[in-house]
Amino acid sequence: MTSGPSLTRRQLGQGAATLALLMGLPRMAFAQAAPVVIASEEDVSTLDPHLIRNNHPIGSVVWSVFDSLVRRNADGTHEPRLALSWEQVEPTRWRFKLRGGVKFTNGEEFNAETVKFNFERMNVSPYNAESQLWPQTNLKSVDVVDPMTVDLVTSEPTINMLYWLEEAFIGAPAYMKNTAPDVVGASPIGSGPYMFVEWKQGDRVVLKSNPGYWNGEPSIKDVIFRDIPELSSRVNELKAGSVDIAVGLTPDSADLAKSDRSTVVAVNGLRKMHMGISFTGIDALKDKRVRQALNHAVDVTTMIQTLEHDMTKPLASIVNPPNNNPDLKPFAYDPDKAMALLKEAGHTDFEIPVAYGKYPGAKEVSETVAAYLEAIGLKPKLEAYETGQFTQMLREKAFKGIYYHGWASLINPSVELVILTSDAVDNSNGYNNADYDKLVKTASITLDETKRKDLLLKAETAIWDDCPWIYLWYLPAIYGVSSRLDFAARPDDYVEMYRSKLKA
Repeated sequence: MTSGPSLTRRQLGQGAATLALLMGLPRMAFAQAAPVVIASEEDVSTLDPHLIRNNHPIGSVVWSVFDSLVRRNADGTHEPRLALSWEQVEPTRWRFKLRGGVKFTNGEEFNAETVKFNFERMNVSPYNAESQLWPQTNLKSVDVVDPMTVDLVTSEPTINMLYWLEEAFIGAPAYMKNTAPDVVGASPIGSGPYMFVEWKQGDRVVLKSNPGYWNGEPSIKDVIFRDIPELSSRVNELKAGSVDIAVGLTPDSADLAKSDRSTVVAVNGLRKMHMGISFTGIDALKDKRVRQALNHAVDVTTMIQTLEHDMTKPLASIVNPPNNNPDLKPFAYDPDKAMALLKEAGHTDFEIPVAYGKYPGAKEVSETVAAYLEAIGLKPKLEAYETGQFTQMLREKAFKGIYYHGWASLINPSVELVILTSDAVDNSNGYNNADYDKLVKTASITLDETKRKDLLLKAETAIWDDCPWIYLWYLPAIYGVSSRLDFAARPDDYVEMYRSKLKA
């Protein structure tokens, strides 16, 4: 048997190019595009859909692999996902019609029993320590009406059902039931736009597109979430072309991310940065006059100009715009008033720990706040933590002084205010005010819009004056983005690859 003439590599390439022209296809159609790589300052700690501990990176990966009944759009509006429609058939009963034909990537089918299993799993330990669907909606039972209809029954009316459903992700029930929890958290199976491939802890999470996704296979086929703690390394890899999205840029590093291969995408962030004030440590901090003094001691406007390059604005409420009370104003920088309040309270020279451990520019912010506190006679003591330890301290309410933190990338007053209720999962400083709790919780079950807004306004005004935080600013959401990528940044920190595209 004789073989045909051999072709050189160059001839093969020329032939492919000619064929591409004949077919009207671009050359790149013959090659698989390189994976899109997202570089973050930390790794995921779990991929269990019921143990989401942050919006990014855990939330971003979970949003990619799993679906929820309802999706939250960037502007806070609601979009059907695994639920086709819903209605509040009674004040305490919500009915959801489910999407048919949906399968998990292991072949399991999605139906009403799937919803029941997942939601009931969220209500048992350890998942109920993270999932807030049940306590925040007063959920009492999940009733299967028929294979594609499910009722959520609450003990009291709720206005926030859709919001919490947007964070209630649904996994393959048989897999979760018959698989060890640590395996579920390390090798997840969902019905979302991407399928899990591997997780190399401390390095990367690898995903590939789901060809059977009910809403169409994503245009970006391969996605990698990498753990690159150092900001300079994320920026350098972006400019070198080995990273497509560098998360967590600071205002002073944004220009460094611009190159012939990359640009900067920024949106007005919703995360409220503050120095949390512990109610479980130093006695002086339990006095409202002291907390107000701390707010008057810090020149937030100057800090924004120097540290944030004027890319944000001071907080003027616990509630994000446009729903905030316009009559509330930032605390004026007034060190004399701060010292007078400290003297009135009888606490003029106490030592105060100033802790930091995550978020862009945390060290510089904390050092600057400490300098302002020292200027009014206090004795600040800086404490640096690695990210995992800092997060654990938050969860355990273990800080004794103040700590740099950000919370509530939300557009929902009732949900934003719940963070500082005494029994909230995310209440990291131990704030406890029975009157405030009553206002917030009554508002969450009040269906009359006028009455509910009045309750929320009272709660918003009361918490602002009580100063559980040193109020700082909104965290600018700044990303370094590859020039090959069409990426829409969200103000709530989620990185959503399903709706991104590679440019032609």
